[in-house]
Amino acid sequence: MLAMKLGGSHPLVLASKWYEQRLCQSASAHFTVTNAMRRVLVERFALKANVLPLHDRPPSQFQPLDSRTRAAFLSSLDATKAYADSILLGKSRLLVSSTSWTPDEDFSVLLEALSTYSQKAITTHAQLPEILAIITGKGPEKEKYILQIEKLKSEGKLEMVTVKTAWLSLDDYASLLGSADLGVSLHTSSSGVDLPMKVVDMFGAGLPVLGWNNFEAWPELVVEGQNGIGFADADEMADKLLCLLSPDNTMLARLKDGALAEGKKRWDDEWNPIAGKLFGLVN
Repeated sequence: MLAMKLGGSHPLVLASKWYEQRLCQSASAHFTVTNAMRRVLVERFALKANVLPLHDRPPSQFQPLDSRTRAAFLSSLDATKAYADSILLGKSRLLVSSTSWTPDEDFSVLLEALSTYSQKAITTHAQLPEILAIITGKGPEKEKYILQIEKLKSEGKLEMVTVKTAWLSLDDYASLLGSADLGVSLHTSSSGVDLPMKVVDMFGAGLPVLGWNNFEAWPELVVEGQNGIGFADADEMADKLLCLLSPDNTMLARLKDGALAEGKKRWDDEWNPIAGKLFGLVN
């Protein structure tokens, strides 16, 4: 992350790398968030101690919602209440993406895909539902993308799509994920070996994921066609949206079942057999 800001040859980056490489050799064990990160540390840092993958799991706030709770939440949240009946009847689909609005998430990909979806829904796929896309979070590039959204609206390129931005409490965000039809992840992984926590949270809420998948660690979290599906560019993302949201396609329902199953795996399931065993807390 430091190299992304300062450049790989910056003295502070080189000093930090040297410090980390030397200091890590004195540890008796290491935890990594993915198997891919374990491989990097073993190969590049020559670690000989235990290097144990410990994958993130969703916190307790993220849970699936029953139909009554979902309807009540959609009808109460400012960003969704005007569309609640349409969503509950299946005439509209609710997409959610969270972001810190930084350069490692290119939201122009999502906007381009939504524009293509809108065009196809009007011209050749009349059965497609409208989309309400809610993007949550704060960050430095938010205003830039708000201007892009307004430009697309003024050009008539989002007639079947409504894009809203929101800043929510943790509880409301968790309920929004539990109320949505599809989660979208544009995390591009600066290292290639980490995973987006937002996808972990989406699975905790039982929400299937459409995400940018062009990095090594992606398959450790998302099983293609089982709990989510990936894309590599805006055209592929648009194709996946057209497929998933088509009324006669059953894939979204299958992905929902897979996300619900994946979301049942919580911290104790991951922690006890790995960290708990290392620390002697469990047999």
